[in-house]
Amino acid sequence: MINLAERLGEKLGYINSALKELDLSHVNPILQVPTKFAVASGGKRLRPIMCVYCAEVVGGDYRDAKDAFLALELIHNGTLVHDDIIDEDLFRRGTSSVPVKFGGKRAVLTGDALLSLGLKYAAKTGRTSIVDWLSEAALKMVQGVALQTLYRRQLVAEEEYLYINYLKSGSLFETAAVLGGLMIKDDETVAKDLAGFGKHFGNAYQIRDDICGVYAENREDELSRNDLLNGDISLPMIYALDSDGLSDEDRLTLLSVYSGERESIDLEYVQEVYEETGALERSIEKMKGFAEEARGYLLKFGDSEARDFLEQLINQYYKEF
Repeated sequence: MINLAERLGEKLGYINSALKELDLSHVNPILQVPTKFAVASGGKRLRPIMCVYCAEVVGGDYRDAKDAFLALELIHNGTLVHDDIIDEDLFRRGTSSVPVKFGGKRAVLTGDALLSLGLKYAAKTGRTSIVDWLSEAALKMVQGVALQTLYRRQLVAEEEYLYINYLKSGSLFETAAVLGGLMIKDDETVAKDLAGFGKHFGNAYQIRDDICGVYAENREDELSRNDLLNGDISLPMIYALDSDGLSDEDRLTLLSVYSGERESIDLEYVQEVYEETGALERSIEKMKGFAEEARGYLLKFGDSEARDFLEQLINQYYKEF
C-alpha cells in the first residue's frame, strides 16, 4: 500500500500552505476564527489532491490549479459545516464540530461564509466554466443532503441510493477532476473523461464510507457509525434487507435500529448479518465496480507520473480494501 503523504510530498504541502494562507482580512472577525477552524481541521484533502493531479494528467503544472482547488475545498468545508448542523454531529475529523465549538447560529453563518469564499476563488480563475461546475456541484450536494434527510428512516431502492450517493459525494469528486483539467486545457472531451473518472471514484468512496461505518478501524470511522442509528440508508443495509437469507428475527432487529426504536446496536452482530447475507461482499463488489470504471476513464490519458499516482490511489482505496 502506498504512503499518500510520502508520494504527495511537495503537492500536499502546497495545498495545505495555500489553505493556511487564505486571505480572510475582508471577513468579519466574528467569522474569521470559525472559518479558519473549519478549514484547518484537516481531512485527507482528497478533492484538492485530485484537482492538482488531474491538472498534471493533462500536461499542466499543478500550481496553476491553485484557485480552483481553493474554491473546491472551501465549498466542501462549507457543506460539511452545514451537514454537522443538520445531523447534530458533535465531532468532525476527531475534534469538536463547528456547531459545538462556536454555536449553531455562528456555524450557519460560517458555512455560508465558506461557500461564498469558494465562489469568490472560483471567480478568480477567470473561467466561467469553473464557476458553472462548482455552482452545479454545490447545488447537487444540497439536493443530496435534502433527499437523504427526506428518506431518513425510510427504505429506498438501490437505484435511489446510488442517485443520492452521486449527488452527495460523486458530484464533488467529479468536479474536482474536471476543474484540474479545465485550468490547463479547455477541451470538452478531456472534461468528459475527467468527469467520468472523478464521478465513479466518488461513488466508490461513499460506498467505502458505508462499509467503514460498521467496520471501523479508527476514531473518525468510529464516529461515522452513528449513521446506522441515525437512520441514514447504506448500501450494505439495502443488500441485507433485500437478501432471501435474512431471517425474520434479524430483519426485525435491523428494521428496529433503522426506524429509531433502538438507541444502541451491537456492531459485531450487524457485521455478522452483513457477512452471512452476502451484503458485505455485494457492497465491496459494487464499490470495486465503480473503481474499475474510474480507472477506465483515467487510462484514456497518456502515461505519466500523475496518472500512475491516481491509479495507485484507486488501488489503495478500493482494490486493496
